Amino acid sequence: MLRPAEMVRLTVGVHAAGRNAMVAAMHEAGAVELRPVADEAQLRELVTPCRRSPAIPDIAGARSRLERAVEILTAITPEKNPVVALFSPPTDEKISFPVTDAASALEEAVRFSEITDTILALHTRDTAAAERLTRLEEEEGMLRLLLPFGIEPGRFGKAGLLEVRAGIILASECADIEAHLREGMPGLAVPFLLCGAGDRPATVVTITHPDASADADRVLRALAFREFAPETTEGTASAGITAIQAERNRLQQQQKEIHTSLEHLALTHLMPLEAMAEELRVMREREDASPLFGKTGSLTVMQGWAKTRDLPRIRALCDRSAGDLSFCTAAPATGTVPSAFDHPHWLAPYGFLTAMFGMPAYGKIDPTLFLAPVLVLTFGLMLGDAGYGILLFLIAALLLHGAGHTQGTTRDLAIVLCACGVAGTVSGLLMGSFFGNLPAFFGITLPFTVIEPLNDPLSLLLLALAIGIAHLNLGFVIAASEHLRCGERRQMLYSECTWFLLQPCAAVLILSFFGWATFSSLTTTLAWVGGVVAIIGILKDNGPLGFFSLTGYLGDWLSYTRILALALATGGIAMMINILSGMIMGIGPVFFIVGILFAVAGHAANLVLQCLGGFIHALRLQYVEFFGRFFDAGGRAFSPFAAQRTHTMPQEECDGR
Repeated sequence: MLRPAEMVRLTVGVHAAGRNAMVAAMHEAGAVELRPVADEAQLRELVTPCRRSPAIPDIAGARSRLERAVEILTAITPEKNPVVALFSPPTDEKISFPVTDAASALEEAVRFSEITDTILALHTRDTAAAERLTRLEEEEGMLRLLLPFGIEPGRFGKAGLLEVRAGIILASECADIEAHLREGMPGLAVPFLLCGAGDRPATVVTITHPDASADADRVLRALAFREFAPETTEGTASAGITAIQAERNRLQQQQKEIHTSLEHLALTHLMPLEAMAEELRVMREREDASPLFGKTGSLTVMQGWAKTRDLPRIRALCDRSAGDLSFCTAAPATGTVPSAFDHPHWLAPYGFLTAMFGMPAYGKIDPTLFLAPVLVLTFGLMLGDAGYGILLFLIAALLLHGAGHTQGTTRDLAIVLCACGVAGTVSGLLMGSFFGNLPAFFGITLPFTVIEPLNDPLSLLLLALAIGIAHLNLGFVIAASEHLRCGERRQMLYSECTWFLLQPCAAVLILSFFGWATFSSLTTTLAWVGGVVAIIGILKDNGPLGFFSLTGYLGDWLSYTRILALALATGGIAMMINILSGMIMGIGPVFFIVGILFAVAGHAANLVLQCLGGFIHALRLQYVEFFGRFFDAGGRAFSPFAAQRTHTMPQEECDGR
């Protein structure tokens, strides 16, 4: 618990007859981090690396089609309200497929070929219809611009001895386009112009002699002319628009029928398709692991890292999946060993907060045990309101029931927030705050009040500074114990013991200087001597930069005053909301509801603001002020070979049920 889990270097061998079952069992157990056998010098001479599985391209192709079908059905399915989805528990229904290896998985995927082809074909038709509708919209726009000219689109291009062109230019060119055309094509071109209003472009129709075609192109290109190329070649522009509208209605009806079909398919086939795609992903992961293994004759050898406490489970897994056809040996961990948390259930949810800063190096201190209680305590003091604490707890409990129902970071965060909500509630009761001073409006006095930050900020300030000095010294104690364990006594003397000496000496001198306490002359003299010795030790250890160590420590200590600042902010803003709400409700009966709505909205905003600020600042006290004393975040996270299943379950579990 105080250090990452003890690891061992695991070597597993299995006969070819039991290889698939062994790999599948390890994958589902998720207890071993595989490493290439070729990296182990002793095994490199005995085994040859296994080749890449030939089934990978087929799995990738089948999975790609299934995932594309799932994507299409998901897009057509109405989305849940994000708030409802966040607090609603996910479905626990899972599907199991009778697959044992890549070949059986591909055979199972064939069952979904027909429905996948249907979904992809419907989507292709839908895409084609959408593209055609876009083209029709462009066509209609061109024809509507031609209506004022009375020219049939079929006459564009060469028409006997003349060329007819139509298109648009920027509205800004409309003022002098006619002059440009007449100067560039005198006597051989006739322009017709309809300037657009506002940002609408100008429509231009030119009738030119073939001899002036090249000059017309030059002039029009200089004006950023975009020529019309309508599909309508017969009849008037008005008739073309009518035909377009008829075709649009037909395509829109076709799209509606396609969407209805896809919605029906999603109801019955979306979940099985998601499950099959996930099963293929799991199989792909197993096949991708093949080059990590080594082979000699009919024996396949695997190697990796595992937690010492998982060894009995792994050996039992080997016996169950391959029996006498396998062996499993473990050796002490050496080299670059990955780090894995070793937390009891009550502490495990806080591990992700440590990991956000960095994984502890293997064999070094894991600070999660110290982070958890101090984070909850400081957050509770910063929030300091029983009403907000209760609301935070209820929201976190709903989140735990919904999106946090399954293992993951969301679940861990929900559990941490539940603890923070309880801490905020207790602190609020001790600080006499329930939605600010709301009880006072009803003549109620909270019975457990000990400190009222708005009336007695000095007491809370002293408490914050006491927490800070204790927290910082806890970091020094941990660092000193690590130096002592590693035999680094000199480093401990200069890095920690000097601070243990300096702090009480500085306290005596400061209290004496300001007259806050009286000490004997001997005590004062010893304090001066001890302070000077400690400062000399700090300067000797850090050189001239030791001065900044002194100021930095003072700054770190004063950082804990943010506990008071946020507690005052929570109570002050809540009180202001209550006062303003009371003033609004006092205007008259009509404004009574307005005042209540203002109070609800104001307290909701204050809850979000203070919870966010409190959590960030409480976490900052850990990362900056505390971790910097001792934490070695140079570890590499343990990454086990594990099957991540959401929609499926292994065949063995299904059989066991």
